[in-house]
Amino acid sequence: MQYQQISSLGSHLFYMMHTAAQLPEIYTSEAGAVYQCDRHNRLMLSFAGELTVLKLDAFLRLKRTVDKIDLDAMASSPERSSDFSIITVCGCDRCFVLPLTEVYALKELLSGAKFVLELNSMLHECLNASLV
Repeated sequence: MQYQQISSLGSHLFYMMHTAAQLPEIYTSEAGAVYQCDRHNRLMLSFAGELTVLKLDAFLRLKRTVDKIDLDAMASSPERSSDFSIITVCGCDRCFVLPLTEVYALKELLSGAKFVLELNSMLHECLNASLV
């Protein structure tokens, strides 16, 4: 079994296997996947060959930041600086430097994962309301 250091909480490092069999998959696309770790209350973003561990609030900040990127302006701009987008958010140790196609793929992946999280939340609310 191969273990990889994926995050730190305070001064404690923890290790976790990151296989699809162990972590519930929230959403997957051709570009990557988002998994849920209930043990550490984190979301795992597998994108561009790297695994990024995020708290829910950092995941939502990342999604909002990616959603603000104007893909049309990026595609139509003749400036070399618009060939890539640099994405950083508070609570995320990773800095994304992505070309247009990867920004689009990340936007799709994050949107799909957020939709599934919201749907799951609504289902739990409906089930809990019907039980009460």
